[in-house]
Amino acid sequence: MKKGCFLTALLLFTILVGVVVYIVKYKGNFLKEFSKDKIADLAMFQLDKKLKDVKASVYKDSLVVEIQEFFKRNNNMPFDSAMTRLQDVMDEARFFIHDGKIDSLDFYNLKIFLTRYERSKKN
Repeated sequence: MKKGCFLTALLLFTILVGVVVYIVKYKGNFLKEFSKDKIADLAMFQLDKKLKDVKASVYKDSLVVEIQEFFKRNNNMPFDSAMTRLQDVMDEARFFIHDGKIDSLDFYNLKIFLTRYERSKKN
């Protein structure tokens, strides 16, 4: 490799690393908020795929509505707490639908689990 090519590559690599560090350090919140929506959409898509295998029932439809409302409420939270809540709910939902059916007890327990994250209206 010639000296000129090596120095150009080294200079461009240094600038690229500097730009990445700047973006992560000073514009990290924008990246987090942007990725939070994308991760929530992906999680809902994956849950919909898993729910297709579940036997149709009234509780299945109600479960979908409850989880969609949870995702809407979750969008107002900061990134770290939203991702923690999302992971907990996805794990719990996966546990309840592993047997291929949703009965009233599963729906009730998941609804209780979702309301655990709720706050009262008063401060």
